[in-house]
Amino acid sequence: MSEVNEHFHRGVEFFNRGEFFEAHEEMEDAMNLLEDDSADWDFFLGLLRASVANHKLSQHETKSAIIHLGAALKFLAPFPDRHRGLKLREFRSALTAELTRLQTKVGDTSGLAAPHLEFDAACS
Repeated sequence: MSEVNEHFHRGVEFFNRGEFFEAHEEMEDAMNLLEDDSADWDFFLGLLRASVANHKLSQHETKSAIIHLGAALKFLAPFPDRHRGLKLREFRSALTAELTRLQTKVGDTSGLAAPHLEFDAACS
């Protein structure tokens, strides 16, 4: 497994455990290792921004989380539904639901659970 993929997979593990700051750091490390291959730069940036958004939510910074969720969706939009084995369509859908909920009930984070990143078994 490449060093980029190692950081990516660790980032996914951190994200799914609710350790969003650490997930952000791993996605940033993966981005920095891309060097001249920038094809996945926006993909990792989208995952990084989703991590930051959920970190901000854990700190009850709803307005900041809304900004980061919108950015995450923008960066992830161009990628296919399955990318690097990740079920990206489902993740984007969950981020959209999270964003919509926050926009309609600003400040109310009760019952809001962070989405999970899942790998497609067929792509592994």
